[in-house]
Amino acid sequence: MSTAESSEDEIQQKLSLAYEQIRKLKEKKEKLIEEVKKLKEKRREKVEKIRSIREQLMQVRVELKSKVEEIRQLKAQKQNLVQVISEIRKEFEQLKNAEKVKEKLDPVQIMKKIEQLEWKLQTSTLSLEEEKRIILKIAELERKLQTAKKLASLKEKNVESKAELLAKRVELSNIRQKMLELGSQVAEKRKLLQQLKAERDKLKKELEDINNQIKTISDQIVIIRTDIENKSKEIQQLKDELKKIKESIKNAKNVTEIYQNQIKANPVNKEMIESKRKEIEEKLKTNKRLSFDELLILYYNQNDDNGEDSGNIH
Repeated sequence: MSTAESSEDEIQQKLSLAYEQIRKLKEKKEKLIEEVKKLKEKRREKVEKIRSIREQLMQVRVELKSKVEEIRQLKAQKQNLVQVISEIRKEFEQLKNAEKVKEKLDPVQIMKKIEQLEWKLQTSTLSLEEEKRIILKIAELERKLQTAKKLASLKEKNVESKAELLAKRVELSNIRQKMLELGSQVAEKRKLLQQLKAERDKLKKELEDINNQIKTISDQIVIIRTDIENKSKEIQQLKDELKKIKESIKNAKNVTEIYQNQIKANPVNKEMIESKRKEIEEKLKTNKRLSFDELLILYYNQNDDNGEDSGNIH
């Protein structure tokens, strides 16, 4: 086998190896692309879940705000009721005190006394001192009359106030019960809010991890594509080199035929070529690069008596 033919086999082996490497690279790239597709689908699911949780959070916040506002309004109503109940109780206290003095404050009797004193002032001749004393007495009776009228009014209002007090107490009890229920609902909403936030944050972390995985794999795909591109260039270079070698072998065979014809015509050429070939063989032993002409001479072989090549260089 000649040196050119040996190089041809070596390049063929390199080509086979390069094709196998490209096949494996493409196979690996397809697997990574499929993995990226799965990760993107998983990412889409995470994004949908996060969007759903955000909507739930908005809804819970609206409901929570509504419950808190309702509690605030109920607190205001409760304070008003407490104030009204307190005022009703004061009236009852006044009525209770009035019961103790009701006999002394008979409006009819007081009016009679006032009329008697006023008649005396009008019809009797009185000293200034006596007149002053009667006027002061009338004023005192007037105050008692007002108090007596007020006590009578309170007494009339007693039954009505008791019914109002009972109604206000029932209303207050209902408000307190409603506030307790709303307080429990608010606590549940706040708990749900925290759970949704925790789930959202967890999904965000998972989404971040998926994005990192996609980036890492995408970077690997870019590297593999570059490797495939480089390997394709290498294959093209090997093909070009193989083509040149085949052309060289073809040209060498043509030149060898010319040399053979020249040697047959002139035996001196044979001795010159043989001498030159020995020099080239020595040069080849030192691993020096050979010129194209030297390769042709080295390739050339003298036919032996049987017509077979006897000087092939391996």
